[in-house]
Amino acid sequence: MADGRTSRRNQPRRRSGAGRKERRRRRSPRALWALLALSGLAVVATVLSSRRIHPMEDEEWDDLLDQGAAGRGPFPSVRVRVAGPAGELAVDDGGSGGLPVVFVHGLGGAAGQWWAQLEHLRPERRALALELRGHGGSDPASNGDYGIAALADDVEAVADDLGLDSFVLAGHSLGAAVAAEVAARRPRRVAGLLLVDPSGDQTRAPRAEAVDFLRTLRADPGSEFRFYFTQLLIGSAPEVADRVLADLGRVEPAALLAAIESAAAYSPAAALGRYPGPKLALITDLNSLPYSLHNLVADLPTVRFPGTGHWPMMDRPDEVNRALDAFLARVEAPAEAAG
Repeated sequence: MADGRTSRRNQPRRRSGAGRKERRRRRSPRALWALLALSGLAVVATVLSSRRIHPMEDEEWDDLLDQGAAGRGPFPSVRVRVAGPAGELAVDDGGSGGLPVVFVHGLGGAAGQWWAQLEHLRPERRALALELRGHGGSDPASNGDYGIAALADDVEAVADDLGLDSFVLAGHSLGAAVAAEVAARRPRRVAGLLLVDPSGDQTRAPRAEAVDFLRTLRADPGSEFRFYFTQLLIGSAPEVADRVLADLGRVEPAALLAAIESAAAYSPAAALGRYPGPKLALITDLNSLPYSLHNLVADLPTVRFPGTGHWPMMDRPDEVNRALDAFLARVEAPAEAAG
């Protein structure tokens, strides 16, 4: 549900023919792939998976985790607020038993983007999704800090407040970099690390390309982020695209820009090198640059999800859930064998 801040900037603007040509050149989709370490428009619109997310109105998505929604039936869930380092953080917590799983959304995302995984896991284990500062129902950062380290502080604050001594951590896109930072800090606490189409290592990207793209974003972050996210959604179901863009519209452009600027100077590959535990990356066709994490980290197994957009947990929930189940079985196997 777009608010008043986004409605005006989404209206078409009149341009001369030369202006339109220049606009297309300046907003080359390759720039965002470079910053997120995703490939250029190598992927075209494809026949979508026959299993699609059930289309819902914005209000239904907002209430989804509170009420326990469609699919395989209702699941126990409670919406809580946790005192974070820079404001209160919204968390959807539910289920019991087993090794808990904590889900971290990507840039411009929200907890509801993980609803299929939460619903899948909660009949047998505790599963929770937090909303990072400035996203979803969480407060904007009181100190203006949206860096990767600060976002990792949010995850740790939630784990501390909810008494999670050991858990599997799953992160999507920029949230995967946040998850990698938490795992590097607390390798004994993070029992396993699942990275869903993770952002790559920006410190390995061409500097000139990243600098040019950041300059473009700073000029008009609201409309530029929406434009680039639309490109990332090539291959996604229409209802998934609507949900992702609605979540994006709820985040202040300044927060998005601050997080991207921090990511440009952060090395998730180095963080993964400090984490010895089990890890797995779920990779789409978009994620195919030399500085994509699976091309830099030798001990990072991958499962590929061709023909989908950047949000496979929403477009291919059953396949992602199967990969998640297999990963959890591998994480828990040593403990079971020892017992």
